Amino acid sequence: MKRLLGAALIATLALSATAARSEQVALTLKLVDEAGKPLAGQAVRVAVGSADEVSAPQAGQRLSSDAAGIVRLKTEAAVDRRAVSSTSIFTQHPAEHLVVGVELELLGRPALYRIRLDQTKAGTVGQMNVYLANGKGRFDRPLTFHADTQGWSLPDEPAGPRLSGIGAELKAHSMEGSAESGRTIALTIAKQAFKRR
Repeated sequence: MKRLLGAALIATLALSATAARSEQVALTLKLVDEAGKPLAGQAVRVAVGSADEVSAPQAGQRLSSDAAGIVRLKTEAAVDRRAVSSTSIFTQHPAEHLVVGVELELLGRPALYRIRLDQTKAGTVGQMNVYLANGKGRFDRPLTFHADTQGWSLPDEPAGPRLSGIGAELKAHSMEGSAESGRTIALTIAKQAFKRR
């Protein structure tokens, strides 16, 4: 029994060591408007890593989109290994996890769109949320959703105007590759024209 526990502990430590290994990441980000037209010359800050890392105000690089609305970034980041649920709550699949932070303007204020990517055998699962900065500059204040109006409000204006969305939509996402070959990430984000409710 002690041998089995020892072997399990060694396997766990080995997995943790693997999860912390830095990998090459090549990111292609396309920025478009609601009609799908490329946003050329769009100022953006892009960071890749964990949610905590990309939320730092100076993380990543400040870039600008080209005539096709595209931003490219090559960097290194640690890719986590974790299990994600499938359509059944009782079934989980191994996934390789990474977060991309994209800082854009939201109603005249800087906002960080955090895209969580899980690379599985079946494809890439992606989810995007938006955060405003706290008093120290870290982007960790989510917008507040109001079920009664199906709208959002800024975290420091809970009784203020309702917004019809979070200001951007994740239109396409993929993460491919491995620790050996490096990761290739492609994202398309549509910046929304905001409507107040």
